[in-house]
Amino acid sequence: MNGELSIVIPTRNGASILREHLPGILECRPGTEIIVVDDASTEDDIEGLLSCGFPTVRYMRRDPPNGFSYAVNAGVRASTGDFVMVLNNDVLPQEGAFDTLLGAICELPDRCFAIVPSIIRPDGMDESAVRYSMRRGLATTGISRSGVPYPSGACSLYRRSAWETLGGYDTRYAPIYWEDADLGARAHEAGLEMALEPRARVLHRHAATMGSSLESETTRERNRIIFTRRHFRSLGQRLSYRFWLPLHLLSSLVRGNGAFLAGYTRARQAFAFDEVGDSRKDLAGNGEIVASTRKERGREGSVES
Repeated sequence: MNGELSIVIPTRNGASILREHLPGILECRPGTEIIVVDDASTEDDIEGLLSCGFPTVRYMRRDPPNGFSYAVNAGVRASTGDFVMVLNNDVLPQEGAFDTLLGAICELPDRCFAIVPSIIRPDGMDESAVRYSMRRGLATTGISRSGVPYPSGACSLYRRSAWETLGGYDTRYAPIYWEDADLGARAHEAGLEMALEPRARVLHRHAATMGSSLESETTRERNRIIFTRRHFRSLGQRLSYRFWLPLHLLSSLVRGNGAFLAGYTRARQAFAFDEVGDSRKDLAGNGEIVASTRKERGREGSVES
């Protein structure tokens, strides 16, 4: 099998989840480089857990906490494999899943930048076939036969070369939500493809880390608006957005949908609805580019379009 695999697992206050899932991850492909990126946990001693119970797992800590995209990008930069898997800490692989994915992507052409296993939720739904599209003037995602597929942030395997060319996750979506759809959209716009590999299966305890709250739903709506403005740029799509947005705002006001109203306000505050410019620069203003080069690190299924 060509190429080496690295696995990047972002986490925050997720010691109990890691304690439950890391044994199965290590067993699935022994000897694989695994990096846990701790996004400034405050409630758990992630480093202590790994050093005592999982000494072969590399530990990284980010402080202050910036969110999922920053943690993943840092982990990928620190990894060494030619193929990099982004894996949520609440995902448990089934036997042979990693080898199946790695073998499949090695057989596919280079234009296939990522491959995704069957990702099974507790309700039995397979979220691997998630796609984005526009509906009533706004971006939407869902498990569908229509729209553009993108590799799920829960579990996807990437060619490092493609990840670096695309620039990794866009930190403009921090702390979380829509960064995986954005990466898929940029890949699609660049003419790249992704693949699904149903022979590889993982189980996903959906939202076990983030949970669900008004704050998380506000962030989701904020990022949905950012995604809409960035990736639906045709004249018809822009007109649709401008037509539907006032209706969405009015409906949210009448129905008391505070998440959409606050999300819209935060999107405006973040970008003043100007053109997004170079989306690979972080919001802290330090000009950090998400993509890293191999030099900086000290070393040099069915395809869907």
